[in-house]
Amino acid sequence: MFELSIALKYLIPRRKQLSVSLIALLSVAVISLVVWLVLVFLSVTEGIERNWLQKLTTLNAPLRITPTQHYYSSYYYHIDEVSSNSGYTVKNIAEKIQAQNSDPYSPLEDGELPAHFPKPDLGGDTTLKDPVKGLYATLSKLKQNRADLVYQDFEISGALLRLQMLRPGNGLTDEKTQSYLTQVSYLASFPDHCPGLHSLLLSPREQDLNHLINLSAHSTELSRQDSPALTQKTDQETAQKRIRKLLSQVVIKELKPHYPLWQFPSSLLPENQILKAAAIYRSGKLIRIEIPTEGTVENPINLWKENDQLFIGNHPNDKEKIPQNTPLLSHGQLLLHVEGVSARNPVVFKIKTALQGVSLRGEVPLRGLEIAKADFNTKNKSPILSVNEEKETEVLLAKSYLDSGVMIGDRGYLSYSSSTSSSLQEHRLPIFVAGFYDPGILSVGNKCILVPPSVTQAINSSSSSFNLDKTQANGILVWFDNLKNTEEIKQQILTALTEQGLDKYWQLTTFRQYDFAKDLMEQFQSDKYLFALVGIIILVVACCNIISMLVLLVNDKRREIGILQAMGASHFSIASIFGTCGVMMGVLSSIIGTIGALFTLKYIDSIVRMLSFFQGHDAFNTAFFGQSLPNALSEDALTFIVITTPIISLLAGLIPAIKACRLRPSEILRAE
Repeated sequence: MFELSIALKYLIPRRKQLSVSLIALLSVAVISLVVWLVLVFLSVTEGIERNWLQKLTTLNAPLRITPTQHYYSSYYYHIDEVSSNSGYTVKNIAEKIQAQNSDPYSPLEDGELPAHFPKPDLGGDTTLKDPVKGLYATLSKLKQNRADLVYQDFEISGALLRLQMLRPGNGLTDEKTQSYLTQVSYLASFPDHCPGLHSLLLSPREQDLNHLINLSAHSTELSRQDSPALTQKTDQETAQKRIRKLLSQVVIKELKPHYPLWQFPSSLLPENQILKAAAIYRSGKLIRIEIPTEGTVENPINLWKENDQLFIGNHPNDKEKIPQNTPLLSHGQLLLHVEGVSARNPVVFKIKTALQGVSLRGEVPLRGLEIAKADFNTKNKSPILSVNEEKETEVLLAKSYLDSGVMIGDRGYLSYSSSTSSSLQEHRLPIFVAGFYDPGILSVGNKCILVPPSVTQAINSSSSSFNLDKTQANGILVWFDNLKNTEEIKQQILTALTEQGLDKYWQLTTFRQYDFAKDLMEQFQSDKYLFALVGIIILVVACCNIISMLVLLVNDKRREIGILQAMGASHFSIASIFGTCGVMMGVLSSIIGTIGALFTLKYIDSIVRMLSFFQGHDAFNTAFFGQSLPNALSEDALTFIVITTPIISLLAGLIPAIKACRLRPSEILRAE
């Protein structure tokens, strides 16, 4: 405590020690700046890596088990081709696990096996070893000790995607436009057992709701033709049924006119409230009345409602009754706040709004309006809107398709071929875009479509399906909560398979070994290690100021050092005083830098927007960094700073401390 009290006394700025105080403040400021920079960079980098790994391991799982080439050349795999019980067709993993017999071959019903046919791999009880059921038994046993363990088979295929994109026209008419998206795409079976899949699903947008409402009035049977005409209108009852089903899954908050001019019902107008309007005449006949939302109009005329009749005029004694069918058009931006939805046919909304400061309230149909704001999480827990009444195959597209203008509700088909006895035959599977998901930054994932397992199974069973590596096209995904347990779980599974003699049939790959992710993960690690090294170097340079400050302090306190030594203070105590000064400066700098980092991370999105504004473009690519940068302080980075900065500060203070303890009291007092 004696050394600490003396160190605190020396570090308090004093007017007579102006040079020492300035150097001390400069040292603390520089070290704090370095601490701030290291914490912010490492926290953002670690957050990006954590988010990216979360997306990677959610869709692809932390552990992937795939068949080896030995599996595909084994008796177990090929026996289905010559067995009538298997339909003379090879089976995927899902079919193998459901098969009653591991060996479906019957010598009495099936032909004799050729001489080159693989030999069966028999167990100790002379029965055929079943690699799939053996693996599933291993995973089931492991799950008993790990409640968070989840596993599911997957299958990958490919097909030609063709989507019809029907869009409303730009005019005031009901004329539609259509375009097509054609693209060769990967198909992956939908991992419905994945515990974190919903975190990757993108919530529907208001424009998707408007698109689905627009499609509700159309029949879509022609969407699977190569060049269909615009789809035909459906009956009104079917259209209203579709709209009611869609609205039952969301809560509509606000509506807005689809075009600047919106014809609203006169029933919205309150009694005896005057609005400024413009009366449009043609050949002396009133054809419409335009009401600007803000009340600014040339040659305005008053409009009011009296006893459910509309009048225009400049004063009550000079008024003209408006014919009943005269359109009332609002002009400008107008938001309608929705208070409820009527169950009548057609669907109408109970709304309230304000026009020129006058409150309007009533019921309006959806015609001419579009959804401006909706709550998607109140009635529908899943981000996927269940609106496909025609029972087409629902698929999920990667979010990159949004850039091509694809929306929820677009229909089309997946095209693939199969061989017949004389030619290739094209198959078209009708599909419906049910939603979008975020695959991360994987190049393959940007073209991958999530489909039901039956789709990939049908395409892969076709003799003319896409040429994919069999060892990667089918396998089992294994999920668990803590990624740090990946290697441990891998070894447990591998050990169990080895004991059963099944290890040669399976390859276990962790997320750090995925070909499409390994290089990026290694780059992440290299960047963190490199910046940590740079941070240490900068900290060492910054802490050199501590040496200068403490050397000046030792020279300034020579007399006090001599007195302390004369009073019996040991060399260690003298050295501890100045070493403590260095450590305290390091601790203070760490605290200031950490506070600055917390403040920066809290408002990092605002800082990024400001940088983007000054640069004239996005400061960070959203495809790589996401919509926002991580703002959580990294515990590892904080531990690194808390340990490293005081140690370097202590080492920087050792040189002045050694100099101080070598001073002799007699020499100091003689010099005084």
